[in-house]
Amino acid sequence: MKLAGSVVSRLGRKLLVVESDAGQLPPLYTEVADEQSSPVGKIVDLYGSVSRPYLTVLCGKDSAADVHTGDKLYVIAETKPEKPWKNFHRKYGHESGASRR
Repeated sequence: MKLAGSVVSRLGRKLLVVESDAGQLPPLYTEVADEQSSPVGKIVDLYGSVSRPYLTVLCGKDSAADVHTGDKLYVIAETKPEKPWKNFHRKYGHESGASRR
């Protein structure tokens, strides 16, 4: 599996900040897994400098419980980036499906 980066920080229960390598920067909205190949979440943001980029990973239900600072995350090879909000509510715990306007 391709390395996405190392976890630098956790923000609450559903967000991870990951430091990535500029030479192996994964695309947005790809799924990531931990070292045991267990799915963790999806990359939802890229930021930082070109030489030292950071990723924000939005974790699925109960998937971030075993991820700690310093753990490595990997891109799940068979996933392709999809439309950013397709299935978002169903997959990441927003059961109502009602959109905010």
